[in-house]
Amino acid sequence: MHSFDLHLPTRLLFGAGHLKNFCHHISGSGHRIFLVTGKGSVKKLGYLDLVLNQLRQHNPEIEIFQGIGSNPDAAAINRAGEQARDFGADVVLGFGGGSVMDASKCVAALARTGEKDIWPFTKGQPRYGTLTGALPVAAIPTTAATGSEVTAVAVVSKPEVQGKASVGAGFLKPFISWLNPEFTTKLNAQTTSDGASDILSHVFENYLLGGNTSPLADRYSEGIIDTVIRILPKVHRNPDDRMLRGDMLWASSLALNGFQQAGRNPSQFVLHAMEHSLSGFNPALSHGRGLAALYPAYFRWLLAHGRAAGRFNQLAVKIFHFEPSDPTFTSFSFIDRFEDWLRANGLYHSLPELGINQEHYREIAEYTVRINSGGAGHLDALGPLTSDDIVDIFQATEKQVSAV
Repeated sequence: MHSFDLHLPTRLLFGAGHLKNFCHHISGSGHRIFLVTGKGSVKKLGYLDLVLNQLRQHNPEIEIFQGIGSNPDAAAINRAGEQARDFGADVVLGFGGGSVMDASKCVAALARTGEKDIWPFTKGQPRYGTLTGALPVAAIPTTAATGSEVTAVAVVSKPEVQGKASVGAGFLKPFISWLNPEFTTKLNAQTTSDGASDILSHVFENYLLGGNTSPLADRYSEGIIDTVIRILPKVHRNPDDRMLRGDMLWASSLALNGFQQAGRNPSQFVLHAMEHSLSGFNPALSHGRGLAALYPAYFRWLLAHGRAAGRFNQLAVKIFHFEPSDPTFTSFSFIDRFEDWLRANGLYHSLPELGINQEHYREIAEYTVRINSGGAGHLDALGPLTSDDIVDIFQATEKQVSAV
């Protein structure tokens, strides 16, 4: 195993019975609670009142910002940051999906530092990496997807420039997160599938590119992949099953807490770099659905260029129980079986089906490299991956047409 630095400051409360405990911890972090939500689903479903009623037993002052949408845009984050600063917030609570939790981290940073615009601090912008602090952040996820409840990263969109990029700093990690599977039982089938795709992406990234120096990280990652692949069809058949929803929610946190790559070679999040550019260009595109469209094309591109064959071969054996044979055959067999799973779960699409046409591939690919290469002129996927290669991957998705 290679050496690594892993910091896990987030207290995780799992299960429906932790409302009182969670609110006790939040209230102990400050008197003024700034609560960030999405477009209203937590209110409509009764979840917000449940939490507010318990919080109010501690007599805090609570200010609510409602309106964070999917692929949260910088303008909404900036408005929330100003509101939190004017309110004199002590702690920021994000209650919603990954977009809400990501936005809450950025709001906490703006309120703490006095900065008025989050976009200059995103990857590829002049002040990236220079944020100096944030208010304490707490999270209640209502989707099983991003793992934002345990990470130090937030993703921000700027529709005016058709851009999307990340912000990252250790102080952005939530100090506490409450994982209540009950809050995910009303997700529709497509959102549930999109979330599962997102979970898998967090494990695939370093598994494929990080080498084989950490067998424990391999077994851990394979366990998450196997769980998501097996559980998702069961969730579709039994959407109100809290045990199944709990498995997915826990997989979401486990997939991005750092254990999944500990001891391997560091690697870029290449899939995320490409997909963030896609959903930055088209903010209506779900992150998980965009990732799913890229999986087969990106995987085949890697194999066609002699990269990660051993890792795909291992996945075929461990996940789909192929007998070890010719590594190339088995590696492509993994992709074929994974495509079957994507089809069965509403995740098999071409980019044009998702609203991104060939005429835009080049500009999206060049944006991907410009923002994520650190000036190198290419991404690193066990070797260079250029904007031309990204265009090829985008074009290859056109063979993936979902059943009507």
